[in-house]
Amino acid sequence: MRPSTLPVLLAPVLGLIACSSGPIIQTCQATVDCGPGQVCLQGQCRGGSVTTGGGAASDAGAGGGSAGGVNGGGAAGGSGAGGDAASEVVAVEVEPMSETVVTTPGNPASRTFTAALRLRDGSRVTTGLVPTWMTTSRQYGDIDAVTGEFRANGAQGGTTTVTATVVVPSTGVTMSGSAMVTVQIARTFSTPNFPQAGVNRFAALQPFDGAASANLVYPLDRAVMPQNVFPAELQWLNGAPGDLFRVTLRKPNVQLLAYLEHAGAFTNSWLVDQAAWRSFAQTNPDADGVITIDRWVAATQTAYRSNEVRVRFARAALSGSVYYWAVNEGRVYRIDDGTNQRVNFMPTPPPVPGPDDPLRMDSCIGCHTVSPSGRYLAGRLGGGDNFGTVFDLTSNLAGNPPPSLFPANQRKWWFSSWSPSEDRLVVTTGPSPTGLALLNPTTGAVLPAGGSGLPSNNVSHPAWSPDGTAIACVSGVSDWGVDYRDGTISLVPVTGPDTFGPLQPLLAGTSASIPNRGALRAPTYPVWTPDSQRLVFAQGTSARSSTQPAKLYVMRRDGSDVRELVNANGGLELSFEPRMSPFDAGGYYWLAFLSRRDYGNAAVGTRGANREQIWVTAIKKSPMPGEDPSEVGYWLPGQSPQSRNISAAWAARACRQTGQGCSVNSECCTNECRPPAAGGAPVCSPPPPMMCRVEGQTCSATADCCTALTCSNNVCTRGIN
Repeated sequence: MRPSTLPVLLAPVLGLIACSSGPIIQTCQATVDCGPGQVCLQGQCRGGSVTTGGGAASDAGAGGGSAGGVNGGGAAGGSGAGGDAASEVVAVEVEPMSETVVTTPGNPASRTFTAALRLRDGSRVTTGLVPTWMTTSRQYGDIDAVTGEFRANGAQGGTTTVTATVVVPSTGVTMSGSAMVTVQIARTFSTPNFPQAGVNRFAALQPFDGAASANLVYPLDRAVMPQNVFPAELQWLNGAPGDLFRVTLRKPNVQLLAYLEHAGAFTNSWLVDQAAWRSFAQTNPDADGVITIDRWVAATQTAYRSNEVRVRFARAALSGSVYYWAVNEGRVYRIDDGTNQRVNFMPTPPPVPGPDDPLRMDSCIGCHTVSPSGRYLAGRLGGGDNFGTVFDLTSNLAGNPPPSLFPANQRKWWFSSWSPSEDRLVVTTGPSPTGLALLNPTTGAVLPAGGSGLPSNNVSHPAWSPDGTAIACVSGVSDWGVDYRDGTISLVPVTGPDTFGPLQPLLAGTSASIPNRGALRAPTYPVWTPDSQRLVFAQGTSARSSTQPAKLYVMRRDGSDVRELVNANGGLELSFEPRMSPFDAGGYYWLAFLSRRDYGNAAVGTRGANREQIWVTAIKKSPMPGEDPSEVGYWLPGQSPQSRNISAAWAARACRQTGQGCSVNSECCTNECRPPAAGGAPVCSPPPPMMCRVEGQTCSATADCCTALTCSNNVCTRGIN
């Protein structure tokens, strides 16, 4: 196991004790050039001998006591007649001892450090030294091992240690000394033709005024995001032609500025530069990022202070893809991690007969799920007759029609869920009666005998646990499985291959243990956390999301400890259809859900539209008793704000190995993403020696993690509480 701390200062008090009498008698290159009892130091012969141990020093002057070893042992005696104890080396000093390097566009920002030997008498030796340089963290920059030049990479701000290791001339004793270097990131952007005098117009600011200030509305205040999320498009409400805006994003070691003019097709928004956003996300990861947008009003020639929005970035990267359903378009789109573009990977779903006219063929897809490995997608086809099939996502699905594992008109279902082994698919049949059935996803064959024990009446919304031991569902629904208004969250135990135990009710929708339930009585869409220990579900007046109210809750798998996800809900009853991600990162589970809440302003977002959009919230893995475990969410970049977006299914990608391209540290198994020494795009790199991974950081093996942590799913963790 690697130690849990880094060597910050390596300066043992090793030294030279010069004990013979007489002045410096000659120059030298090595001790052999000097006379008896002398050593070569700083190119000159000095009287005395060297000791690094605890015995008496040799060649002590007549009448002098023994010179105690610097590393401990014998008692220190007198220096002897004419002794030269003042020439003892006591430390390696690095200059400057503390330095701040500011990186700005076009400035690689470097600083050269030097090393010296400090002697007992206070004098310093600087010539003849050949230090070897290193830094304890390469996240902020690297240091030339020979010249001592530290070069900030401009990608991340923070404080690190640079160390000089010196072999003391004449003795061969190795000593080290360190200094601190702080990297500050500074970036400034502006719209074309921003007036030169515009910067000075923000010198004096009036207090925040809801009508006159810009009024920043996205990101949401106190939102928590992963480090690799695509940059937020900042959005505010107030602005008019001719107005000027000063955007500030700051943390202790980073400040981003943008000066914008309201001109042309201006939308009261700014999409943050991607490289700058990465710096903002990774720098000072435990500190809040503060975002403000000050407004200078052209009509009144007055500048107004912004409201403050604080965001935080977890030490996590959600790598992979999200497959979501644009329900009004009848298409499932893919968003790859770190991007803001949706991919129409299946532009023409297989046509199936329509519900009213068998001669009319529908070509749409929805109600989809993705297998745990991300290879397969099961989806329902058509506009209402519920045909379903399975697609291999590693195949080219751009054809017309795309290939499927079995014919598109062979089987019917509403909802589906994959077994962890991906060789079974549990589906909701119906609409009357609504029950569960087991399919072979490769052939579409129903397994009536193997599915023994699955409930066949009034059951919907199945969810197979990641550990394979149970299927969660909603039982006792009094209407068809898509639009019911009551029910009970239940478990179906998996008792063996294709066999199941009796239904086990956990939580009725009318239970008094559901806090702040009000008139919400229908539990819907239970989903498992990655460790199979908890279930998240929506509680509403109906299973429909387009018009009905609903909120999100979490409970333990036995139905106890029910908690409202207050921060995720945002004080509203507009949150539906939770979809748990496979990610267990940064001390959080990560949950996608759909909400009709406002996203941003009306020009860029959905303000006032009451339109379903996909949001993501972080849920604490180990909350305090009674604590709301959820964080304020963020809007999933890449989806279209003009479509109705639901059903976000996650497909994970493993952490990236050394040498693979990356954008932030948390994407890498080593938690080290930096440009190669020869320059170029960042790649996952080996961690510094003796540096262990802390809780929430990625890992390749338990040996990468600090004491008491284990490497589980490529993340250092303490286990489940």
